[in-house]
Amino acid sequence: MIATFFFLQLIAFQIWYITSDEVKPVDLPVYARGLVRHKNASRMIGAALMLLVTALFIAQWGWMTGICASLVGLMGVGSLVVMLNPFRYVDGKGVVGLYVFFLVLEFLV
Repeated sequence: MIATFFFLQLIAFQIWYITSDEVKPVDLPVYARGLVRHKNASRMIGAALMLLVTALFIAQWGWMTGICASLVGLMGVGSLVVMLNPFRYVDGKGVVGLYVFFLVLEFLV
């Protein structure tokens, strides 16, 4: 459950990062080129995902803890995206692989 929340936050922040004016789109995958072409719609999708994740955290843990968990998750995924994107470490297969790993770990522990 928590891995899914953070995965959605990672996707939302990645959308916001890719559509930022400061980021130069170089060698983007096909889906990212579509996001860059439609910046306003992509940013609305990213904002909607962020609000959805915040609402899910609040529903899971209550008001204050949910908001704090959402902010902590946002700081975590934000730093990951900003640090690893210039080196091309954040790609589709790697992110999905990490998500599956942490999802399995979450259910086993």
